[in-house]
Amino acid sequence: MGNTTRIEWTDSTWNPIRGCSRVSEGCRNCYAEAIAARFSKTGQAYEGLATLKGLDARWTGEVRLIETHLEDPIRWRKPRKIFVNSMSDLFHPGVKDEWLTEIFSVMARAPRHIYQILTKRPERMLEALTAGAESVAAALFTNTFGQPWPPLNWWFGVSVEDHETATHRLPILAKCPAFVRFVSYEPALGPVHWESALTLQEQRSAISWIIAGGESGTNARRMHPDWARSARQFCNDNHIAFFFKQWGEFHPNEIAKVGKKKAGSVLDGVEWRDFPPC
Repeated sequence: MGNTTRIEWTDSTWNPIRGCSRVSEGCRNCYAEAIAARFSKTGQAYEGLATLKGLDARWTGEVRLIETHLEDPIRWRKPRKIFVNSMSDLFHPGVKDEWLTEIFSVMARAPRHIYQILTKRPERMLEALTAGAESVAAALFTNTFGQPWPPLNWWFGVSVEDHETATHRLPILAKCPAFVRFVSYEPALGPVHWESALTLQEQRSAISWIIAGGESGTNARRMHPDWARSARQFCNDNHIAFFFKQWGEFHPNEIAKVGKKKAGSVLDGVEWRDFPPC
């Protein structure tokens, strides 16, 4: 967490919220859950937020606002892309409305950055950006900060791992008012039929960026290369930026695991590292 990160599609991570809970199969081997469990002993950063029994890491479901990290973006003077809550989910049901307001206020006070907000809970994100925003966030930004709601430098995205999650989450994302809407298809655990997940052209036009990648870690599951090719083709056909992050632990030409570094991120001879215009 912090000023630098090894996540390829961002520059820094900011975690004003700690704690989460699983919501779908993509959470099974969550790196954040494993890290939190390792630091969940008395006096450690994730005490009470995760447990570790043998090798089994589990969130407890409790979430917490971390006041000491709330104003990190204000202290970072150099403009950068910031992944908001890389260790949690900003729209988890345990995140209080007043915490969202505090976090949004910090983001408004540091408009030099791009904020990348990714969730597996798009229903609450849509609520926060539309109906819920009328009484809290929209008034705050138009009256206090003089900024449009939502600000142009706030990117909103959803994580999907297969066709079922894509079919559910992507149409909700398409309804969210945002300058950049993006999709993290990672870990890719099954094919996504993008045209049937986004049935209307206006839904497809609402998406600016798709990140795709295989799973990493000890219990990683294999990504089929055709899943990545399908996402790339959908992006090419619909003028969407495509970013292929990684194969994960398995290279498509190898039977056994080779590790994330060796497997790399080359898809059909090309490294795809596109970003949306901003």
